[in-house]
This record gives sequence, structure tokens and C-alpha cells, in this order.
Amino acid sequence: MKLYYTPNSPYARMCRITAELAGVNNDLELEWVTLRSPDNPVIALSPLGRVPLLVDGDVMLTEARHICAYLDEKGGKSPTVAVYGDWQALSSEAEALAFLDAVTVWSREVRRGQDVQSDFLLEVADEQVRRELAHIDKTLSVPAGDPPLTFETISLLTALGMMRFYELMPDWRETYPNVAAWSDAYDVIPIVASTAPRADALRPLVR
Repeated sequence: MKLYYTPNSPYARMCRITAELAGVNNDLELEWVTLRSPDNPVIALSPLGRVPLLVDGDVMLTEARHICAYLDEKGGKSPTVAVYGDWQALSSEAEALAFLDAVTVWSREVRRGQDVQSDFLLEVADEQVRRELAHIDKTLSVPAGDPPLTFETISLLTALGMMRFYELMPDWRETYPNVAAWSDAYDVIPIVASTAPRADALRPLVR
């Protein structure tokens, strides 16, 4: 199996965490690719050229949830991804993933030059993320002992990691203390810490 990725992609990070949990890390080859470049090797496999992309023989998967479910199946351990039919869990997963999507849009906009940033998009992203943080600050339970890693919690922790890395909301810890405590419980897990976004993996976002 090969996973095409970039180190700071939150969606690829989810897959890397899941591979560790599933016990298939040794069977997974990682290839760091350069996006928005004509020599991106992903383009020959998937026209959009997006990561993450998992290739396993004739199987090619381009969505993080599908990749994580596939890795779950390959590992044969307790799955991270909820099964269809468990609609409450699926609903929670969808909300967490939508939160990550909103944070990702925000992070991409702030990486653009200030002269081309959209004030409207920045304002909408700030409002969306604050609404969700206010909601989960009331509903999240700070885990005691080993925190459970599921597709939902991995989506949340990667979103918070992006927020922190790009300094999108400097006051989030003080404003949402329950979320901060929840995040602290997860950030010390070795696979979570080792896959966190890093400055030396940043690439210019010019368009």
C-alpha cells in the first residue's frame, strides 16, 4: 500500500494516525508529494491531484474517511470509522469533519497574500468555527485515562491542530477551556504528537 500525502494535510494526518492504530504502518509506504505542480505524481493516478491518495493494487481511494475505513479493515482491529446504520455516530463524524473543512478553508485563506485575501471568507470562517467551538465546549467530555481515537475524535484533534498551527484564533484556549482540556489529553498521544503540522513542511500557497 502507498499513501501519497503532504505532512501538513490534516486529511492525510488522519490516515497516518489510523494506519498506526490499525497496526498497518509497516505495510504502508509514504510518498510526500508537491501539490499544485504539473509533476505531482498523483495527477497520473487521480486527475484532481489531491492528497491523501491511497493506492493498493487496483484500489485507489481519495477521501480520508474511505481511506481510514480501508485501513481499519486491513488491520482487523477495532475500527475507527463508524459503520453505516450507526446513524448517531455517523452524524457526529459528519459534524466533526465539517468543522475540519471550515478550519481548512480558513487556513488556506490566511496563507494567501494579504492583498488577495477575502475579508468575507475570513469573517464567515471565524463565525463558523466559533459557533462549533462554543457547541462542543458544552458537549465534549474530557477523557480520563487513554483517550478514545475514533474518526470523530481524529477529525476534531486535526482541526484543532490546524487552528493552533496557523494561529487562526489566538484566544481559543481561554474562550473554550473545555475544548482546550480535551485537546491537551489527545496531544500527548505519541502518534498524534508525531504527525502534528510542522513549519519545515510549509509550502507557499500562491493561488
